Amino acid sequence: MRSFTLIAVALTACGMLLTSPPLAVAQSAKLAVATDKPPDEVAEPIRAALDGKVLRISADDKPFFEFWLRKDLPLAQKPEGGQLDIGTIPEGTILGVLKVNEPRRDFRNEEILPGVYTLRFGVQPEDGNHLGVAPTRTFALLIPAKSDPKLEPIEHKDLMKAAAKINAVKHPSNLNLQSAPEQSGQFPRLAELNDGQHKAILLQFPAHLEGAGEKTTLTFALVYEGTGQI
Repeated sequence: MRSFTLIAVALTACGMLLTSPPLAVAQSAKLAVATDKPPDEVAEPIRAALDGKVLRISADDKPFFEFWLRKDLPLAQKPEGGQLDIGTIPEGTILGVLKVNEPRRDFRNEEILPGVYTLRFGVQPEDGNHLGVAPTRTFALLIPAKSDPKLEPIEHKDLMKAAAKINAVKHPSNLNLQSAPEQSGQFPRLAELNDGQHKAILLQFPAHLEGAGEKTTLTFALVYEGTGQI
């Protein structure tokens, strides 16, 4: 014991620490809502449809995702229980805009490079090429904002092609959309789904039925981190 004490004193005298400094621990993601304009890359017809607020998801106090969402979402059919289903939103509809501030991964684990993207509603086809285990067939597809100037929905074939410009494998870049665990509480907010496999932002949109003028709300979860086979 005396020998160990003498060594410790000697090391301390030399300015050497006997204990390692504490490791930096990454902070949990945080959500902040602010008033801000969308990026300049967003076309005017789409800018006019956004609600003027930005939703920032940050880690270690650095925003990695920034969302601008539609102020009123057009629906094809009334949402049962206020929840999203395949036929609720016309495919190709603009959901909002996303600014990516650092390289991230989409739901298929493909890279999303920093940039500004429109988010359009997409449905995974039921065919032999899509036999994975995604919890839903509903997605937000990412399209470079500079190449997406119109507010109107895009047809399925053109939508898939436009969203396949981002990653090296030429697969539509996507974030999975799932049912929200509940309709009440504060929106937007962050949550973990499927036993913590997926981290999501819970969203509640003012919405209306196209042609009917009926007002309603639509609630769903957008998975910003976590993957699945699609």
